[in-house]
Amino acid sequence: TVPRFSVKCSLPTFVGSQGKATPLYCEYLSPWVMRKELLNVMKSDNGIYSLLDPEWRSNADINATLWWNLIVSFKRYKLPLTYLLQGSFNQKLILPAPDSY
Repeated sequence: TVPRFSVKCSLPTFVGSQGKATPLYCEYLSPWVMRKELLNVMKSDNGIYSLLDPEWRSNADINATLWWNLIVSFKRYKLPLTYLLQGSFNQKLILPAPDSY
């Protein structure tokens, strides 16, 4: 069996595994899979800045699973989540802010 975790959110726009306002069930990704998927993201048109875009992670797909695995990893190793949350706020959390993406 594959280890999984769930993400719940009270926002009505949150899209879970079974549609809006439902939990998102994610598989834990191994470090090797996370590395491979992050390299794929970095090779995309927007590069690593894709991670900052809330739209990139808003659906119940591999992007959301990758992003939530990053959150779990950052929390496990007590790293600040500020960079990953950069695109979620109108006011930028990191200054100077990255170029527009």
